[in-house]
Amino acid sequence: MSRKIVILTEIIAPYRIPVFNVLARRLGLDLHVIFLAETDETLRQWRVYRNEICFSHQILPSRRWRAGRNSFLINRGLWPALNKRKPKVIICGGYNYAASWEALWWAKRRHRAEFVLWSESNSHDARAGKPWVERLKGFFLRKCDRFVVPGKASFEYLKSHGSAEENIITAPNAVDNSLFATQAAKVNLKPVSFEKG
Repeated sequence: MSRKIVILTEIIAPYRIPVFNVLARRLGLDLHVIFLAETDETLRQWRVYRNEICFSHQILPSRRWRAGRNSFLINRGLWPALNKRKPKVIICGGYNYAASWEALWWAKRRHRAEFVLWSESNSHDARAGKPWVERLKGFFLRKCDRFVVPGKASFEYLKSHGSAEENIITAPNAVDNSLFATQAAKVNLKPVSFEKG
C-alpha cells in the first residue's frame, strides 16, 4: 500500500517540477502537490510549464495583496483538499502563510498525520525580528514532527530554535549534471556563428 503524502508549497516553480516528477514515480509513494497559487507575477517572471507536470496536483483559489515589503496570500479549499486526500504525511514549504497554519491544524487536530516543515530559512535572511513573530514561529516549529532543509545554514538555524538534530533531514538542492553535460556537448558540436550585419 502506498504512503499518501501531500506537499504544500506556494507556487509552481519550474525548478521544482522535475523533483516532484521523480518523487511521484517512486514506488510506495502516493504524492499529491497542493500549490497555493500558480505564480507570483510581481516577484517572479517565469513561465509555468504545465506540459512538464507529471504528478498529481491542484492549485487552490487564492487572493494575494501586498503591504510594503510584506505579501499576504489567503486561500480557500485547503481543508476539503486534505480531507479528500487523507495524507499520512504533510510536507509544508514554510510557515508564513495562513495555509501553513491551517495544514498544521489539520494534521494535529484529528488526523494524526505527520507534519514535516520544508524550510530554507537561515540566520542570514532579512528579518524584522519582532518578538511576537518570533514567538509564533517558535510555536509552529515546536509543533512540527520533522524538518527537511537544503544545507548546513538551514540546519543550524532550526537547531538554534530548539529543533532536535535527529529530526532534521538534509536534502541538498541539486542539479542534473548529466543533462547539462549532454546539452553542452551538443552545443560544442554545432558552434554558433555570428554574422556581421
